[in-house]
Formats: sequence, structure tokens, C-alpha cells
Amino acid sequence: MLRLNVSDVDLDLYQDEAVNLTIQFSDLEGINSPVGSFSQTFRVPGTQKNMDVFGPINTSDPGSVNLKTKKAAELFSGSVSILRGFVQVKAVYLQKQHYADIELVFFAGAVDLRAELAGKMLTDLNLTTYDHTLNITNVQSSWLGNLSSGAVRYGLIDKGFNWSFPDTPPWSSTDGLEQGELTPFIRAKAIFDAIMDEAGYTYDSDFFDTTGAGNFDRIYLPAYNGSQSPLTDDAELGQARAALDVDYTSSSLNVLGLTDDATNGVDEGDNWDNTDNDYTAPYTGLFTVDVTYSYSRHGGSPTNIYIYRNGSEEFQLDTTETIGYNRTQTLVMLLVSGDTVDLRGEADGATAVIYGNDTVGTGIRTDITVTPSAPMSGQTVRMARNMPEMSQIDFVVGLQRMFNLVFVPDKNRDNHLLVEPYVDYIDAGNEKAWNDLIDYDHDITLKPTTDLQKERYQWTYTRGLDFVSDNIQKALDRTYGAYRVLDAENDFATGDKKVETQFGQYMTSLIPGSSFPIHRSLKADGSVIINPLPMLAYWHGTSTNYGQWYLRNDSHATTGPSSLFPSFSNYSTDFASVTDKDLNYGMESPFFPVQVNPANTLYFEYWAQYVTELYSEEARIMTLHLKLDRVELADFEFSDKIWMRGARWRVLRMTYDANVEGLVKVECLKVLSDVAVCEDTPTGFNVRDNVVTFNNSDTDYGSEACCELYGYQWVRFEEGGVGYARCKPRPQTAQPT
Repeated sequence: MLRLNVSDVDLDLYQDEAVNLTIQFSDLEGINSPVGSFSQTFRVPGTQKNMDVFGPINTSDPGSVNLKTKKAAELFSGSVSILRGFVQVKAVYLQKQHYADIELVFFAGAVDLRAELAGKMLTDLNLTTYDHTLNITNVQSSWLGNLSSGAVRYGLIDKGFNWSFPDTPPWSSTDGLEQGELTPFIRAKAIFDAIMDEAGYTYDSDFFDTTGAGNFDRIYLPAYNGSQSPLTDDAELGQARAALDVDYTSSSLNVLGLTDDATNGVDEGDNWDNTDNDYTAPYTGLFTVDVTYSYSRHGGSPTNIYIYRNGSEEFQLDTTETIGYNRTQTLVMLLVSGDTVDLRGEADGATAVIYGNDTVGTGIRTDITVTPSAPMSGQTVRMARNMPEMSQIDFVVGLQRMFNLVFVPDKNRDNHLLVEPYVDYIDAGNEKAWNDLIDYDHDITLKPTTDLQKERYQWTYTRGLDFVSDNIQKALDRTYGAYRVLDAENDFATGDKKVETQFGQYMTSLIPGSSFPIHRSLKADGSVIINPLPMLAYWHGTSTNYGQWYLRNDSHATTGPSSLFPSFSNYSTDFASVTDKDLNYGMESPFFPVQVNPANTLYFEYWAQYVTELYSEEARIMTLHLKLDRVELADFEFSDKIWMRGARWRVLRMTYDANVEGLVKVECLKVLSDVAVCEDTPTGFNVRDNVVTFNNSDTDYGSEACCELYGYQWVRFEEGGVGYARCKPRPQTAQPT
């Protein structure tokens, strides 16, 4: 007997009412869609029990039933759970002013994830566990994997500085790189975990949990949204304004009693101390100190006003005239975190005075305004504030489209998912034999997959905003790193299909005049990109391949030289070769030295086998009816490989009446995992001959078709009258300017 449990209540049902369920993996033409299940609408009686579950419902106000609210639900056949998910009220039917039926639709699976994340941005995430102070200890700890257990690493991006050697270098032996010019990168998995946690989901994933070079834990997102230095709290970046509240007439040199309690006083970051009457720098950076001062001298006796830093005179204001009203002085000071600034004065003589009036900015007065610029170090870096502009659902879908992920709901645990790349999920499935369960009283339909194919597929990043990406896009009429599949010989395939991730491509090129590869977030005119795209890059560790560089410490002293440079790029290592990984969909010529372009791009690693099976001449869709009982349905997973009619099949869709123990209509795709992407696979590199080798053999040079399919160059030679050909890597591209 069918049971529908909604919000822990078994609803009253019409036992003869058909409840037609469709359980589907995904539509093949939506090849990046997550798993989902749904039912056709069905009716339940409008009994008081059912009314109480879906209330408020009353006869005087039919509109009071909430048609937008979902209710947690589970569908049982006897004691066997068929589906877990939620129901939604689609309509309420009245007869003679009384409720007769409630029409429901049942949903299950990951279709609810998008709704849970709607409207939420990365900046809304609780990332406080990754907040930290920007100092030399934490920067160096990040390179060792000791800052937030390796979740945060510091790297280098040109954020509008327009660095080049020798004209505008980022560092020299006497002028090291500022800590604030570095950029924090946060592990992509840390962001994904925070999104899932705040949405109320848990998950299992070998893909996300596997660690080591080339794995997902080495993929990071720059915590960068256009600011030239990592952002802290708004309050800490605020000004401090204080005024001398009463006239000062002492001949002793003392700290003047300026206070932010004065009218128009400001101290957003709590940096002004009204007891010590001084300002404390919350971090290391340039601070603009604006002083307005008014005074009167007594004859030849001194009236002096000074700006002090850490108890020592920094600057003496001009008080040479007998009387000075509202004179101004601006000083730009480099302050290290913890440095103090105050005003000190002396007024010797009966008529000598330094004027105060308890108001900032008005009347004859003495006041101070301290305005911080972008911090260089010492600030508390708030990771959420540094997130690029991106919605949480776009982050999740972006990963899905990069790595061809499936989100499979757990049948036994609410809001628990299995998240794996499609190829890994399918490979892990169980073998099952359903051949004896086929109902031959119904037609069995076999058809090719041509109706589901497109003539052109494209996998691509979002069009880049930096000048390197822009130049490539204009020259090649495509986004850097994109990959296309064109099936011009198929007379039946028509139309286009684009799989586009919401991330931008992490373009890496050399700082002009150097061997240091970094991302250059610059427009064509050299200006900074105000709202850069979110990007993903591999962390390589601290590379010794690039040369020596210099960095400022917490005392703002230049340290170095160091040959350990924090390295990020689209490649999984700092000097990539054939078997490494590439976050491009398709192979591109790099802008910095690598040994060989990796063959394992996103397309070939996560998408190619799926597309190959879809486009194979042997690909078939079979539709048939099976005699499956409730236990077999409950035990079914979409990763299962089903043996039927002399072949293995993957189920794409099941349709059946949950209220009747009987036939299930099944649509399935023939398993063709033994169909290779190409007959030859690049696996090695002969350094001396500069030749790519194939099939795990040092002497197998592959074929022209496979060489070019993966993106390499097939070059023909003639030596001693004998012609031969070899597969060559792509050369490095000239540096963009």
C-alpha cells in the first residue's frame, strides 16, 4: 500500500489514484544537469488531517493556502521508501464551498539546491575561520600550508601596478614588495564546504577529498575583488577626526588634549585614544595626517606645535607669525602597525595660546584628521569581504561545468549528496542483470543518439576582462582555453550547445622583463580591473624556477633575496609536462615556459569519454518495459550498469505508477566505456628530441589524428631521404603587451 508522509504525517490518500513518478538522471542535451526526480500531479482528499498539514486552509478564504511553500515528504510502498524530497501544492479544488481535493506534485533530489542558494553571494558566506592578520609570519606560513591548514595561500597578481623590469619593478634589493601587494587565495573546497554548510547540505566526495598535486585541494580562488590590498572591516579603514576641546596655555611641552568626543569627531575604527590623546595605526600603510591649527604668540616667547610619531618629533608646524588662525598642514606618513601619532605643544607667555573650541571643522580651532590609505600589512584580512562578485549558485554550477559533476541525493539521508565527476560516478556503479525482467508484451525500441546530438559543442570560460584575454579573443574570435567539438559529417546533428562556466580564465603571463609568471589584472590602457571575474588556479608551492625577489617584513624593512616564489597558474605544476593537468578546456600555447602542454585538459579529463560515447556510431537509446518490484527500485542507483539483451546499459529515466506494483518504463543508454577517445593517448615526452610519446611507450609516436585531437602539432621531417613525422608540443607564445 502506498504511503505519503509529509512533515511526519501520513496523508490520507486515494488508494486507486495513479501517482506517476518519473525518476531521471538528466536530459542528455543538458549534459551538465544535476540529478533530479519528479512526479506528475496527483490528488489527495481534502480531509481535516490533510488540511492541517497544508494549512492555513479555510472555506472563507480559498486564497489562504500557500502554493509556494514546500513540505518535506517521503513516499513509501509498504515499508519500502521509494523517494525522499518534498511536495508542493499545485491547486485546491472546492465542491459546494467545501474542499474536496488537494493537487500535489512530488519532487526529489538536487533540484532543490538552486532554490536554497538563490540570491546568496560569496560575500555572504561565513568565512571568519579563515580571517587572519596580514603579517610576514602568516604570509610565510601560508606557503608552508600552516595558515588555516593550507586553506589560504598568498600569491602575486598585478592589481593595476603595471609592473615591468627595469622601469617599474615590483621589488628591488632596497625596496621590497609590500605585503599588501600580495593577494590571498582561498581553497575552492573551503568555499564549496561553506556554501553547502550554510545551505543545510552535507556531502560525500572522493573527488573533493583526494589530496595531493593535481587534485581538487590544490585549486584556489583569488580572494580579490579589485582592491589593491586585502580588505579588512569597514570600521578599520575609516578616518579618525579629533579636536582640541579647550585652549592650551601651558609653557610645558605636552601632548595636546585632542578628543574624538568633540562635535563632528569621528573614530570609526576605534583608533583614537581619548586618554592618551593619540592615534594608533591599525596596520602598516601610508596615512594622510591633516592638521588645522590656531595659535597666538607672546612677544619673543615660543608657541610651538609638533606632530609626534611614537613619542619622537616627526614634524614642527610653522608658528613663526605672531597670530595664526586655522592654518593647515598635510603630512603623508608611513606608519607601521601599532605606531602612534599625536600633537604636542607649548605656549610660553601670558598671552600665548593654542586655540581649541571642541568642534572639528568649524571656527577658530586646532584639530586633526588621520586618513588611512590601502593597508600594506598589519590589518585583519576579512576573507568574505575580499570575495569576487559571484553568487553561491554560480560558484557551484561553475564547478559543475568545469568538472562535469553530478549531485546525487542520498535516499536515506535528508539533504545529503554524493558529488563526483560524471566519469567517476558511472565507473563506480554496480553490475546488475535485468534481462529476465523484460516484459516482451510491450515494444522494445532501439534508436541511435543522433536526435540528441548537436552539430557543435563548445566548452568555455566566461569572456575575460584582462588585456591578455581581450587580445586573444579579438585575434581568435573565441575565449582563451575554450574547446569545440564539430561534427560536420553528421547529416542529422544540428544546432549548438555551449557549456560555459561562470569563472573567468586565470591567464598567466610573465612580468615584462622578467621570468616571473603571474596573473595581470590590467585593462588594455594599463588601468586596474575594478570588478574582476572570479577565477580558479592551481597552487604549485614555492617554485625555484623564476629567480630572486624581495619582500617587506612587519617593520617595513626589505628582506631577501629569496628564490622561493609562490606559484599559481592554470597548470597543476610550475613546469608542466604531458601527464599534468590543465584548467583550460582545450590546449593553448602558454605565455611562460613549460616542458610540454598537459594533455589532461578539463575536456579530456572530465568530458571527452561522455561525448565519445554519445557520438559513437554504436551509441543506442533503448526504451522498454521491465517487471521491477519495489525492493529492486529502492536499491537502484543511476550509476548501475544493467545487463540486458547482450549489452550493458545505463538508465536515463524510469516512469511508473507508485500506487501499483507492476511495470516500469525504462529509457537507457548503451554503455560504450571501451570506446576510446582516440586510439592513441599521449603519456610521455622525449626531452632530447622534443617529441610527445604515446601509450606508455618511449618509442610509440602516435598518429596524426590523435596528436592533433589533443592539441599538439604533427610535424613531418625528411632525413637521409626517408620521411617520418612526430608529435610536437606547442611552443611558448610571445609575451602580450
